Amino acid sequence: MRRAVARSTPRRTPSSHAWRRPAPPPLLFRGWLVVAGAFLVLMAGYGAAYSYAAFAAELEEAFGASRASVSMVYAICGCAAFAVSAVSGPLADRIGPRPLAAAGMGLVAIGLLAAAAARTLLEIYFCYGLVIGLGIGFAYVPAMAAVQRWFVAWRGLASGMAAAGIGVGTALVPPAAWAAAALDGWRMAFVAAGIAVAVVGIGGALLLAESPERYGERCDGDAAAPALPTAEGPGLAEALRCRSFWLYYAGTLLVSMPISLPFAHLAQSATDVGMPRTEALALLSLLGIGSIIGRFALGAVADEIGREATFLGCSTAVVGLTALWALADSHLLLVAFAVGFGAAYGGFVALLPAVTADRFGRRGVGGVIGVLFTGRGIALLVAAPALALLTGWTGGYALPLGMMALVGGVGVALLAIVPRSS
Repeated sequence: MRRAVARSTPRRTPSSHAWRRPAPPPLLFRGWLVVAGAFLVLMAGYGAAYSYAAFAAELEEAFGASRASVSMVYAICGCAAFAVSAVSGPLADRIGPRPLAAAGMGLVAIGLLAAAAARTLLEIYFCYGLVIGLGIGFAYVPAMAAVQRWFVAWRGLASGMAAAGIGVGTALVPPAAWAAAALDGWRMAFVAAGIAVAVVGIGGALLLAESPERYGERCDGDAAAPALPTAEGPGLAEALRCRSFWLYYAGTLLVSMPISLPFAHLAQSATDVGMPRTEALALLSLLGIGSIIGRFALGAVADEIGREATFLGCSTAVVGLTALWALADSHLLLVAFAVGFGAAYGGFVALLPAVTADRFGRRGVGGVIGVLFTGRGIALLVAAPALALLTGWTGGYALPLGMMALVGGVGVALLAIVPRSS
């Protein structure tokens, strides 16, 4: 039976005097430390995951592997990260985000250090794919769910700032390639990255805090506002009985199919049209820079014009830009795609947890986001390897990318018809 879920943020109407938008939280508000901690956790975790693109060619050469088989490293990592979110999200609701995020960052560091000693591609699958993926999964949802608990009126901005860590991590891919060259290969680069993740990631995890109520504070640092009830919104089991959740889940999964592709295939598709490898890898930096801008700008704008509408706009832009990528046959079009897609993807990733919290409340937000993100894991497991196989059969990226754009378009349609919470 479908159940209407109350919005966590009161609607703003011209005739309403009960709604008051607070000033931005003060600098000493503890919630900013939570945002900073989530930023560092996501930067370290996704910097490690997306660095795969910088080492893909070297891994192919080192293990005599095909492009499709090496792309499975990224697919396994992403799938594991989102699959374990179904466990880490509910756990974060029970025990808090800090221990889970710290353990997750420890796993990412261990995965990198173990991958440095790998002798077969299967060991790379396990260490770089599975272990790092599980580490990210134990850290990502608890960190982002913590941000949603600390902010309501400014949730879009705070979520965007935290999620910008993923964009910074993406922008670190070309430096990772340069570091590999300077350190005489990918093995030493993995060792250096493992040490960096242990320091930065675990340090960020220690900044996370469970909820403002636990510290006697108010969401958004607005001391004049009435406290929100701690049991606001449904629990996970109740949310899973809502038809709207499963429409939302399906739409998110399908839009995530094209979203998962550039990190595994953009650099390779660029070299296929004649772009030098260094410039092709630089596209990933542009993707990261665009996503940072998208997370900050669209997160802030969404708080003013509506988070759900902005989220749907970002999803639509992802599909349109994937179609542009399918047609891109020049350096200029690939650069335009990287920047534009980065901004749209950044807005999608920043607003997905915020819109989820708006729809389903704060009480079970970790579990709800965790289950929702399993769909993103399925998309990662399927999309990148499927694209690699399709490009082999068709002899290029144009037709397969067009097909992925159509899949994403169906996802946008599903998101558009999800009944609005009231």
